[in-house]
Amino acid sequence: MIVNGREILKDARENGYAIGAFNASDHGTAEMILTAAEELNVPVMIQISDFASPLAPKRVQMTQKECDYYMMYLRNRAEASPVPVMIHLDHCKTFDGCIRAIRAGATSVMIDASMKSMEENIELTNKVIEAAHGCDVLVEAEIGHVAKNTDEVKDQYTTVEEAKHFYEATGVDLLAVAIGTAHGVYTTKPVLQYDRISQLKEAIPAPLVMHGASGLAPEEYQKCVRRGICKINFNTYLQTAAAQSLREQLAVADNTARFRTLVDEAKKVGTAYVKEHIGYFGTKPYTR
Repeated sequence: MIVNGREILKDARENGYAIGAFNASDHGTAEMILTAAEELNVPVMIQISDFASPLAPKRVQMTQKECDYYMMYLRNRAEASPVPVMIHLDHCKTFDGCIRAIRAGATSVMIDASMKSMEENIELTNKVIEAAHGCDVLVEAEIGHVAKNTDEVKDQYTTVEEAKHFYEATGVDLLAVAIGTAHGVYTTKPVLQYDRISQLKEAIPAPLVMHGASGLAPEEYQKCVRRGICKINFNTYLQTAAAQSLREQLAVADNTARFRTLVDEAKKVGTAYVKEHIGYFGTKPYTR
């Protein structure tokens, strides 16, 4: 079933667990995520990009027709699921991109103006909120800046003061904060600011979001969740785990190998990987 996640995220904040938010730009990855959530009977968030935007990374960019077909599949598949499924637009930098996602059926959108000034971030976030809330769609924003790798993290942690100011000016539904993680494959060990998470949770009522969460140790996820993280974004290491399965199969396969067999095995690996991490996040089972 498709939900916007407002009540689930509120419950996660109040009861100390997190929702896994996994990126999927193709049917196979979406099936890994949904199968894992269904086998564990937990709510899950599938994250999409602004696929039709010319600003989208080439690896996920789609024509408008391809985007329409993919979103039709994703909406139908999520609606048929026995567990709550949220469809979330991740890291969109434009108002128009957020509107495209809302029209396509996203249940929440992230407007990422974290590289702009505080006042510009507030202004753009409020513009998206006005449009999204009219459609019962939640809005996520970011304060601080989650870098692309740990070498860039220096001095970019979210401060309590700026998070509080931003929330008071917007009332945003979810807030992504920079606490030491980074997007992509880690090149050095991240330095996580656990006390900062606790301080941010105490300062604002919005559920806190951790980006760049791939590659952390189980105890790091668990400690972040205990301190107040309610949504955990996960992408890179799921993709590499499934890809490694394909590499290993192809290394030993003969000329009778079939595409479907290879992909099905990779999906099993990816599904197990998602289930493992949902366990680290402590996601509460869905009760009807």
